[in-house]
Amino acid sequence: MHAKTIVALLGLAVVSVSAQPAAGPHGPPPQDGPGVWWPMLHIPLPPDFPPPPPPEDREGRGVWFEKAFGAIDQDGDGLISKEEMMAAIRARREARHARHDGGEGEGPREDHVGGGEGEGFEIGPIGLSADHPELAGLPEPPPCGDDLRTSELGVQEENKACEGSESVGNLIFRTVCNAEPYNSEAISLPPDRAADCFDIEAIRGSGITFEIIEESTGNVVFNTIEGPDQFKRLVLTGGPSGTVYRIVLLSGDSPDASITVRFIDHPTF
Repeated sequence: MHAKTIVALLGLAVVSVSAQPAAGPHGPPPQDGPGVWWPMLHIPLPPDFPPPPPPEDREGRGVWFEKAFGAIDQDGDGLISKEEMMAAIRARREARHARHDGGEGEGPREDHVGGGEGEGFEIGPIGLSADHPELAGLPEPPPCGDDLRTSELGVQEENKACEGSESVGNLIFRTVCNAEPYNSEAISLPPDRAADCFDIEAIRGSGITFEIIEESTGNVVFNTIEGPDQFKRLVLTGGPSGTVYRIVLLSGDSPDASITVRFIDHPTF
């Protein structure tokens, strides 16, 4: 599909969302069917990208959309690939850290295509939300701190079976929070061990996104844009030398936003 066509569709989608009455800071939750509680499309733009023209300037916004799409579509093939999306997310995170470490001002203004403050293309709610119908029954994670980090080094339950899988092993929790240094937690898998049956155990706040990376290479093995089905099918392995993975919280709507990921650690089949 040609880039201009995709940009036009994105524009129409954003206009339709921005015209809906908001049911919270990110608008009404998605209603895609049972179990679909994942964030909808959000494409971060470079930190120095200019904000869009006002909604009444349709011609100007059309040009802006095309330039914005081109800023993400690095290879110019008219499609935004997973790799290009991941690169944009990493660039945004690095820019945030640089502004935080420098401590000078608040940085450039960041805008959604709808005209509000944000970080790029936005279609629908961004991130996981504790008040979404599919997550509303979950508990809140304990407060972040060294005590919680230490407690999660242990096993929550032994001989835990994964529903719909042959996996039987140790139930493990990892909580990541919207505050350093607790925004990143490791999953260490020795040789001949694996982790699967991933799910969400607890959540606080909204606008929560995260990724899982392989620590030695920095390769992203999962990001929330891939959706709940991919998350629940995710399998991590230790391999012959063991592997350390890391869960990294990317965003949250408040300083105490947090999420607890659960999985089963078991011998490799």
